[in-house]
Amino acid sequence: MSDFSCSGGGSDPDMYADCRQVIAEIWTLLDGECTPDAKRKLRRHLEVCPECLRHYGLEERIKALIAKKCKGEKAPEHLRERLRLEISRTTIIRG
Repeated sequence: MSDFSCSGGGSDPDMYADCRQVIAEIWTLLDGECTPDAKRKLRRHLEVCPECLRHYGLEERIKALIAKKCKGEKAPEHLRERLRLEISRTTIIRG
């Protein structure tokens, strides 16, 4: 993964100043799980940061492809647990 950096946040305290924060929150926006305030801030950042917007578009297409291919099927519990563990590890490593 590339190192995201831009001036999208600038000095506006209402914006995400760090693109890594935006990229980390993309899925909450795509899944409709972020607060209205976070949604507004993410959308504003995406309007001024082409790199983050590109990443958002890629994640959006991946989500659509997964939904199309899975057609609502649920993964087996052991696979879901393994994915939770890997996501948790990734979060700790990046944090």
